[in-house]
Formats: sequence, C-alpha cells, structure tokens
Amino acid sequence: MDAKEFYRQLDALYRAEDIAGAYDFLCAQKQAARDRGDDALSLTVANALLGHCREHCLFDEIDGHFREALRCIASLGLEGTMEEALTLLNAATDYCVMGREEESEELYRRAEALHRELLPPGDPRLAAVFNNHGLLYRAQGKREKAAAAFRQALDILLAGNGAAGEAASSRLNLASVCDDLETAEKLAAEASAYYATEAGSTDNHRFTARALEAELSFRRGDYGEAGRRFEKTAEEWEAYGGARQRKAVLLRNALLCYEKAGQEEAAGRLRAQLAEAEE
Repeated sequence: MDAKEFYRQLDALYRAEDIAGAYDFLCAQKQAARDRGDDALSLTVANALLGHCREHCLFDEIDGHFREALRCIASLGLEGTMEEALTLLNAATDYCVMGREEESEELYRRAEALHRELLPPGDPRLAAVFNNHGLLYRAQGKREKAAAAFRQALDILLAGNGAAGEAASSRLNLASVCDDLETAEKLAAEASAYYATEAGSTDNHRFTARALEAELSFRRGDYGEAGRRFEKTAEEWEAYGGARQRKAVLLRNALLCYEKAGQEEAAGRLRAQLAEAEE
C-alpha cells in the first residue's frame, strides 16, 4: 500500500465516523509497514498516529510514534526536508496538548525554521506553523502573541487561496482569543458557515466550533444557552466516538454555565452525567 491509498482508506473511515475502525486500521498498517521494512509508509503511519492520538487523548502512545517517525526520517535521509518539518510540527502540537510546553516550544522553533527555509514567503503551508504555535501561546496565557499568530495564519490563507477548512480553523482560533465579543462572534459565524457545508460537516473541528459558540453565549451573559450548547456538543461528541476526557470537559463547562444561570435541575443532571463520565 502506498501513501495515497493509505490516506484514501483512512479518510473514508473518518468520514464514516468509525473512530475505532480508523485506529485499528492505523495499528494494522503500522505493523504491516514494519514487517515489510517499508520506512516510507512507516513514517506516513507514524504521523497519522500522532494526529489520531492527539485528537483522541491516547497520550501514552505519542512518544513512541514520534520516535518511530524520527527513526524513519533518519533511515530515509530526510533530515532538513518538509517531511521532517511536518513531523516536528505534528509532534510539537501533540506536546502542546499534553502540557509539555518546553518540548513543544523547541519543536515549534525547529519546525518554523525549516518551513521558512524550504517554502517561499506567503506559502499557505506556513499557516499551519503559526496556527499551531498560537495554540501553545494560548495555553501559556499569552493571548496577544496567540492572536498575532492566528491572525498571521489566517492572512496567509486568505491571501494565498488556502483551503477553506484551514481558514475556518484559523478563524476559530482567532475568535477564541479575541477580546472584542462582536469580532469574535463574526469570526465564529464565518467558521461555522464552512462546517455547515458538505465538506465541513465531517471536519473534526466542527466540535470546536460548537464549543466556541457555547463559550460566546457565556461571554454574552446567556448562561443557560451556553449550558445547553455545551451539553449538546458533549452529546454529539460522544455519538461521534470521541474521547471521554473531552466529553467530561464539555460537561464541566455546561455544569458551570447552569450553576451560573441558577438552573439547579439542569445542574443536578450534569453532575450525574459527570460522575458517570469520570468513572
């Protein structure tokens, strides 16, 4: 199996929202590539697993997949290429999500240096560097730096006719650190318009969009509506087969909103759901 066929089959599983099937497929291809000594496919699979494990909170696997990717890069003589740059960026984002900020920062620095060396200014692929580095700034509470990074990513995508999905994700990121509520709502609405399309309807970031809409309701002071939106997103995330840890975060947010709204009946229901989700 070559990389094109690998991604065709993997993307079909994701579109069908078969998360367990996608993970089984990834593990099977990892073993098959290893058995054949196919380091090119092993690198492709390792990077796909880095992304899958990040999205589905399989954090104990990430170090191993990163080591395997680096082994393949060395074996194939791909140091200093876009393959290395993308792998470093992928792992940097994983470590950011895991809270390993120093490792994440170093990998982002190396990934950005390679991207700038290998790509012309304004190349749409540079947007991923700024978007993902912005996530680390946001996690560190550096909102101004995060906003600048997200804005740079969005500007690059809009100027270079970047993919609609990437532009939508950039808008969500920027809205999440935008202090002006009206501007944040405009960005969120523009992003949500993409997730309402056929292409966007299976994009994993649609859940981020819905959670952001709930957050904006909270910022408007409509606490009951925010609670309902967070709770509905948690239900949709569970139906999708998403990680229980992220469902619990959504439920905790919903509970906070209901408590803030003084809706004790709804809050009690959420406490029971949380107890079950966190067992």
